[in-house]
Amino acid sequence: MKKLRLILGDQLDLQHSWFQETDENTIYVMAEMRQETDYVKHHIQKVVAFFLSMRNFYTTIKDLGHQAVYFQITYGTNPQDLEKIIALCIEKYEIEKFEYQLPDEYRLDEQLKKICSKLKIASEAFDSEHFYTTRNELSTFFEGKKLLLMENFYRNMRKKHHVLMDGSTPVGNQWNFDANNRKKYKGEVPVPSEKNFHTNVSELVAQIKEARITTFGNIDAKNFSWPTSREQSLAILDYFCKNLLKHFGDYEDAMHTDEKFLFHSRLSFAMNSKMLSPKEVIETVISFYHANETTISISQVEGFVRQILGWREYIRGIYWKEMPNYAQLNVLKN
Repeated sequence: MKKLRLILGDQLDLQHSWFQETDENTIYVMAEMRQETDYVKHHIQKVVAFFLSMRNFYTTIKDLGHQAVYFQITYGTNPQDLEKIIALCIEKYEIEKFEYQLPDEYRLDEQLKKICSKLKIASEAFDSEHFYTTRNELSTFFEGKKLLLMENFYRNMRKKHHVLMDGSTPVGNQWNFDANNRKKYKGEVPVPSEKNFHTNVSELVAQIKEARITTFGNIDAKNFSWPTSREQSLAILDYFCKNLLKHFGDYEDAMHTDEKFLFHSRLSFAMNSKMLSPKEVIETVISFYHANETTISISQVEGFVRQILGWREYIRGIYWKEMPNYAQLNVLKN
């Protein structure tokens, strides 16, 4: 059976089960689309990071032997619309089944359901295999409860996945070291220099301008610092462990006019594009901590783990529990 598999821009996970075997009857499709650049105005660095990461991912899976097709933003053959791209590929490659990974946006989730309902061939959705939780796990956990406390969810996640646990006891005999994570940064310890890959993205920036995509913000096109491949993402993780982790917890809530990142990991993009998984990030950090317990305190590590295993999974669960009404709440009246 000839299959078409869609890879969205934030599904760049080489460890996904899809990519563990090659199949000459499976074609992957990736696309830079005006549909995605134009539904809101994006920062220029975000657009560049996604496009370059997608292109690198496409090259990698091709090198691994997978069949794949890619639509760059300036291609004249690019319909710039997801439904049209899928239809084009189905017809061109005589596809018998369409498959996709569950997206992390309600907007795209609804669009893909609608597209599949119109198809005259079979379709199937697969889990992205990225998060610790399923979409509805948080809703099930809080079923029948009025207060959706992150701390309760976080402790359950720690126990369920045995993260920073000593049997049934949390490492350090304390679940949460948040009280230690609120220091103001006054220059007590020097901030290591930013990990910068100095990637020249001038050609890509020119293509974005050629396509007349409206963005905001600035970019140093000759020194792009964000990771745009799995190799660079792993390098960022390694740099964080060796240079920033030992002070992360102390200053995780701090801001300073002279420092852009302080001791933060800058792993968000690598994780949100799925070049790194939360599980491997947490396991790498904890492993480094255990090898360096004389210089790294548990409060630094727990503070980091809480952001990923706690807040990241919790907010995702709230999103899927409350959408679509959640998008219109504007509780803070902004």
